[in-house]
Amino acid sequence: MDLFIGVDIGTSAARGVITDLAGKILADHIVPHGISMPRPGWVEQDADGVWWNDFLEIIGTLLKAPGIDPKNIKAVGISAIAPCVLPVDGKGRPLRPGILYGIDSRAREEIKQLESRIGVKTIFDKSGQNLSTQSCCPKILWIKNHEPEIYQKTACFLTATGYLVYRLTGRFTLDIYDAMAYGPLYDIRKRCWDNACEGEVTEVSRLPELIWSQEIAGEVSPEAALRTGLAAGTKVICGTADAAAEAVSAGLHKEGDMMMMYGSSNFFILKTSRLLPQESTWASYFVNPGSYVLAGGMTSAGNLFKWLRETFPGRDFAQWESLSETSGPGAGGLFLLPYFAGERTPINNPRARGTLFGMTLNTSAGDVYRAFQEALGYGVRHNIEALRSEGVEARRILAIGGMSKSRQLIQIVSDVSGCPQLIPREKIGASYGDAFLAALGAEYFPDVSSITEWISYEYEIYPRREYGDLYERGFQRFRELYRSLEPFM
Repeated sequence: MDLFIGVDIGTSAARGVITDLAGKILADHIVPHGISMPRPGWVEQDADGVWWNDFLEIIGTLLKAPGIDPKNIKAVGISAIAPCVLPVDGKGRPLRPGILYGIDSRAREEIKQLESRIGVKTIFDKSGQNLSTQSCCPKILWIKNHEPEIYQKTACFLTATGYLVYRLTGRFTLDIYDAMAYGPLYDIRKRCWDNACEGEVTEVSRLPELIWSQEIAGEVSPEAALRTGLAAGTKVICGTADAAAEAVSAGLHKEGDMMMMYGSSNFFILKTSRLLPQESTWASYFVNPGSYVLAGGMTSAGNLFKWLRETFPGRDFAQWESLSETSGPGAGGLFLLPYFAGERTPINNPRARGTLFGMTLNTSAGDVYRAFQEALGYGVRHNIEALRSEGVEARRILAIGGMSKSRQLIQIVSDVSGCPQLIPREKIGASYGDAFLAALGAEYFPDVSSITEWISYEYEIYPRREYGDLYERGFQRFRELYRSLEPFM
């Protein structure tokens, strides 16, 4: 029996699966973990203590499942939180904790420094996107500016996925999809590193080798086999970002499909017909040659509701949703700007802050929770409207991630955004996509569209048109509220 392993390292948990060639899940394991926030705006994870240890626990557990023989594992696929920055020395040893994606905003001054020295237009023309807290090069420059002793010892700047692939194969790699975060050192049209600006950031020799996500990066080494229990020689693909693997698991394969990952943050990937650099979002190739996407997302999504429940304890998730029903569309006139940790697309403002507006003595707890739900919808709509203004249409949303399990929330997001959403029957997410990409890399499938052989959809949610006018007015107020308050942020 030919089997495939997929492992995903997320912000708050890691998950792994073993599937057969038909996509049937034979084993599944989850390991929760946390993040470190040593200072305001800093968000980190330990490469060995979290990423590698979680990987070892997952693989060890999966291989103990009944009927699983490591020799039948034909390929391993890995994804992880991205983009992030992990400096390693010449022996691949981490020199500091990994600096996470857009939720880490420490490099704001480095963004200004690069924009001033290189030019905003030059950066965009070369890399296809503007710098933001999502970008890797400002964070590399931050290490260079603030931790010079670590910078001097750095042989390569890896991602979380790249580190795990290195631990298995001994090869430093980065997938072409993830390379979009490396402007101005990445030439998006030539799909290669560009040394023209390396003096402003770092030498391109300190960056990984670029290959496609499903391309075989190497084989499990004898040393890694001893640590993991995998058979030496098992193929390992390059892997990708968690969001890209989520998109594969959701069935993203045709133009106009938008994968929406509802997790701690929110991330979307929209399939396009060609490479389309946009000012407000991030253009990239997808996981295989000849495929293109636009990506973006909100910094805060599930973590908004986590904050609310932890700050005002005493109610579980179901109780909060029941309260939302007592409020109804419009949340009693209450509006939330969901920028609790700054915002990524389309405003790209790390200094943006959350605001609850419209409170009265009649405001209820249900109104507050409903305003949080509608704020997520307004944030999704804002991204869809920004794409539409550039001539790109999201025809349907393929909803995935932990929050997509709430039918109430997904209905509200559809009502506010005006976009239908499909909910995949299999909700495991990125690790499932990783297993498919492993099978694709091992040449068991011809292309990414073959994922349709693995997936089906549980149900589809359509916008309720009777609320269209209400949410049209609400969206305009949502936008005006940010414009009015932005100078104070």
